[in-house]
Amino acid sequence: MNRRVSTPKFVVLQLCTLLLFAATVFAQETTAGLQGTIKDPSGALVANAQVVVTGTTLAGNKQTKTDGSGYYRFANLPPGTYNVTVNAEGFATTKREGLVLEVGRLPSIDFALQVGKTSTVVEVSGAAPLVDTTTNTNQTNITADMINNAPHDTSFQSMIQFAPMARNEPLAGGQMVGGGTGGGLPGSSGNGGAVGYSIGGAADSESAYLVEGQDTENISGGYSNANVPFEFIQEVQVKTSGIEAEHGGALGGVINVVMKKGGNGYHGSGFLTYESDALDGAYNVINHDTLRYDPLGAPTATADQAAQTYVPKNDTFHVLQPGFTIGGPVKKDRIWFFLGFAPLGRSVSRTVNFDPSICNLPTAGCLNQSAGNQTFKLKNWQYYSTARLDATLTQKVRVFGSWLYQFERETGSTLPSADPIPNQANTFLNSGTVGYANEGINTFFAQYSPSHGWSQPNATYNVGADLTLTPKIVATTRFGYFFTNYHDFGWPTTGANLSWNLSGIGATANCTPQPCTPSAPIPTPGGGALQQNGGTTTAAYDQSYTLFNASKHYQFNQDVAFFKSGWGGTHNFKLGYQLNKMSNVIDQNGNVPQVFMTPGSGQNYTAATVPGSANCALLTAEWGSCAGQYGYVTVEDFATILPKPAIDWNHALFVQDAWTVGHGLTLNLGIRVEKERLPVPAGLQQAGVVPPTSINFPWSDKIEPRLGAAWGPASGKMKIFGSYGVVNDVMKLLLAQTSWGAQVFEDCVYPLGPDGSNTFTNSDISVAFVNNRACPNGGPTVPANFAGGTTPTSLTDAGTGVSLIENVNFRPWEPVAKGVKPYRQHEFVIGYDYQIAHDWAFEARYDRRRLDHVIEDASLADPDNFEMYTIVNPGQGVNATIDGYANYLTSLGSAYGIPNFAFNADPLNPFGTCPTCPHQPLAVRNYDGVELRLTKGTSHGWAGMFSYTWSRLWGNYTGLTTTEQTDGGATGRDSPDTTRAFDEPFYYFGANGKSNNGPLPTDRPNAFKGNLYYQLPWKGMSTTFGLFQVAYQGSPLSSFTDLGLACCNEPIEATDIFGRGKWANITQDPATGAVTIGTPYSRRTPWFTQTDFHIAHSIKVNPNNEAQRLEFSATALNVLNQHNVVSYWQGFNSIAAASSVLPNSIFVGAPSYQQLESGYDPQAAVNANPLFIQNSQYGKPNLWQLSRNLRLGVSFTF
Repeated sequence: MNRRVSTPKFVVLQLCTLLLFAATVFAQETTAGLQGTIKDPSGALVANAQVVVTGTTLAGNKQTKTDGSGYYRFANLPPGTYNVTVNAEGFATTKREGLVLEVGRLPSIDFALQVGKTSTVVEVSGAAPLVDTTTNTNQTNITADMINNAPHDTSFQSMIQFAPMARNEPLAGGQMVGGGTGGGLPGSSGNGGAVGYSIGGAADSESAYLVEGQDTENISGGYSNANVPFEFIQEVQVKTSGIEAEHGGALGGVINVVMKKGGNGYHGSGFLTYESDALDGAYNVINHDTLRYDPLGAPTATADQAAQTYVPKNDTFHVLQPGFTIGGPVKKDRIWFFLGFAPLGRSVSRTVNFDPSICNLPTAGCLNQSAGNQTFKLKNWQYYSTARLDATLTQKVRVFGSWLYQFERETGSTLPSADPIPNQANTFLNSGTVGYANEGINTFFAQYSPSHGWSQPNATYNVGADLTLTPKIVATTRFGYFFTNYHDFGWPTTGANLSWNLSGIGATANCTPQPCTPSAPIPTPGGGALQQNGGTTTAAYDQSYTLFNASKHYQFNQDVAFFKSGWGGTHNFKLGYQLNKMSNVIDQNGNVPQVFMTPGSGQNYTAATVPGSANCALLTAEWGSCAGQYGYVTVEDFATILPKPAIDWNHALFVQDAWTVGHGLTLNLGIRVEKERLPVPAGLQQAGVVPPTSINFPWSDKIEPRLGAAWGPASGKMKIFGSYGVVNDVMKLLLAQTSWGAQVFEDCVYPLGPDGSNTFTNSDISVAFVNNRACPNGGPTVPANFAGGTTPTSLTDAGTGVSLIENVNFRPWEPVAKGVKPYRQHEFVIGYDYQIAHDWAFEARYDRRRLDHVIEDASLADPDNFEMYTIVNPGQGVNATIDGYANYLTSLGSAYGIPNFAFNADPLNPFGTCPTCPHQPLAVRNYDGVELRLTKGTSHGWAGMFSYTWSRLWGNYTGLTTTEQTDGGATGRDSPDTTRAFDEPFYYFGANGKSNNGPLPTDRPNAFKGNLYYQLPWKGMSTTFGLFQVAYQGSPLSSFTDLGLACCNEPIEATDIFGRGKWANITQDPATGAVTIGTPYSRRTPWFTQTDFHIAHSIKVNPNNEAQRLEFSATALNVLNQHNVVSYWQGFNSIAAASSVLPNSIFVGAPSYQQLESGYDPQAAVNANPLFIQNSQYGKPNLWQLSRNLRLGVSFTF
């Protein structure tokens, strides 16, 4: 065991000593503060003055006395409206009312006392200053006024984009299938939404999403995983730069939701919102246009199948959300409560026509062609609930407990594809392409049964307290727990699903002895079941059927805050310890075993292992191909199973000091250190196989300085500031779920023949789950599991005795390279703030962010075994050069969890060397941004914020959420540390042999944004108008093609061969197939613009109570129903024809890398491949802006 350098003992001991005195802890901030100085009429400082604060969200009051420097400070004040009262002997009482405090703000409010009796009250007025002269943090506070009056969706994430540097990014969501629930395939799904959230160029999975300070990210994908209705929310805080040392794991920003509380008066609301297809536009997340191949088209030798933009008919849907909130005192000034309930129901109805005219199988006919119109229904309910209790036990001790719950349940969760609009009616083949009956079972309609569904509890718990030890020392404690557990129900769980890879209709059986000519047909439906159309299935099947996916996130945070005058100025210290523990157990596989049928003579299986090759030789001698008499079958497992929890432990210590030196200068000095361990989950190790190395970062690996300075003159109207900070990511659990043996992709291949009665029936394939595995891993000779433990007669070739041809593992382990460093970023910010008037402020800042290390799986292609991976820092350590990495992979031997599976182990087919290959690519994501912001505080009935951001996002790596179309063809995949980004080093070299780094997909240099609301009072009523407008420059387009290999109907070895952000017009001669490549140039999608609008009319229903109001509202997102293109298909090689440049060169080892990274003539290379076909979808739109979304509401507040 190697000894690690630890944090200096002195620092650790000092922190621990201080923390032992704290009875409580503070998680991420959910409160505000207040500070200032008290002076007499001459300007002299007043010591020992009593300062008292009371507020709408503070039970009781808080009191303190000024120190010898006349300084006072309050911490842990819930956001709200406050009154401040100052008393001092010999002076009149001074009172300031209506001071609004926002989360994370620490305004300086100074008082100048007047001589007089304390019984005399002098009232002063004025809002908190818009410029906080002591901080360097860039944050946006979305207050209750903005929440109530601005347009937004139903949960807090929709207002993240109100921060100037934040953006709702279409490329980070929408396209990726699945996600947003525990039913998505780990590493192969998105966040479930139409957009992701990008802050400062960072990925959707790289921000912290907090509810009351508790992390609520999905612990596998890193995206926001808890929705909160706005009716439960007091305020939303978005921090985008200059983030303090108490926050960890946020390379993008910190989004924190502060929930509503009770009060001394009873208050609440009843509300109802409604949305439907009659109100909304046609293009939505569930049902939208799709770019595809025309199913009636056909390819030629020199042309791809024609492309088509499929436009579906609209579904009928309704969305309804009733609810209520109520809060008030259990005991005034002592105990407050708040309750809320807001169930959200969504129903979708889709009618699909099954008519003979759309059947595409004239030979056999479509089984369901006489069904006519069939209606399928989906129902989803999310039961949002919240409860909170706040108690003031004494003047010095305050405690609270809160609970947020959002149980979700859906039925009818699988809908068939929608019918097209009328002018495409003859090109859609619904009943001819998916699912058929076999032996009387109508599996097409069974696949879309309304009984199929899922449920998922989602709960957030928080408890905490704050303890005022002395007037200068405050300790706070918080414990949080976030829990989700997804499971599917209603699917069949007995038998197997037989799926025909290709048609068996008219197919013949193999014959023997060789040579011979097959003539006997394989069993027909009358005497068996093999003669079925391609695509036939025998059971309703869900590949991601999940028995459970339970995730837990424990968070314990403790800090002590104290302030001290005298040590060269005024110090506000905060020291803390934080513990984050994440765990997950998952059992996800198909609901029944999946068996792919490849029937008929001439079907030949290609072996991938030595035992498989030997068995294929025997079968080929018998039948003329590697198959049985009737063909062959493949028992396939794609499963993610963690029998014991995957657990990540992250410990953190931090200290920060806001040191006001004097003359307006404040130094914000902080440091954070972390220790993190993500071990290989128990239960995955195999006998005789060395398990992969765990992730283990000592304190010395995760040191994060957070340094800043701010200066402002005595007027408090101006500030110049700057900051430098380092942030380390907190590991997600995806590596433990996918890379170390928990996720498997396994094929068990068998010859197919008679069942002993010279025929065949479906029940002959008696595959069964054992420990939820049908094809277990363990090597090429490990058989599939069958009912009764006996291999069926139909899967044993009588002539050769061959049963299992081979067991192939397509998901080897990915060992962790020694010396891997945490995913880390550093940031530099400078800025200037100026208060133009009491309600107007201008802000300008420059933000520079650079990556130091990232963590990814990276590979080299072994000539025998294809790509072999380990977890590395790309371009660093063992991954610095191709030869160095090849030597490292070779040194691992059989460390991949598969017997006899090793890199460069075949002396007859070695990988070779490439001493002249360039350095392996480093991960680069350079963000530079200039943000200009104009803020209008609330006055004269209106408020708003307007911003312009110029930015440059440049490099080769998009982050933990990939927005690269080259990553499997769909953007928005949340796959932390395991994207396709560094699977091959040649991805990062253009055809000119140079780096193809350039503008990244979400680079939008010019972004304009504005939000405002205006309240118009009239005749005892008021009408509110709210507007939110964005205009983003389009994203860059990059022409790519597969290099070395193409397959699988998606980009697999895709490379931007002209450079990122470079587009080439490409044509192919239909007569000769010759390809002409135009001169590459810079091209972008059109500007993305959207206008959101909100209008509400409020009526006072009780002339004696201003709070009792009835309100009618309408909120329209994309009110102008714009339909901007946000993505084009950028791959120019056909994925249907699986054509690539330099085909199969990837299997020749090091010489292939030499060729691909040293430069080549792309047009010559394309035309040298007679099978190259240009993609008909190239340059055509494949993703669009969502249509108008109109939501109507009515509410009563009291």
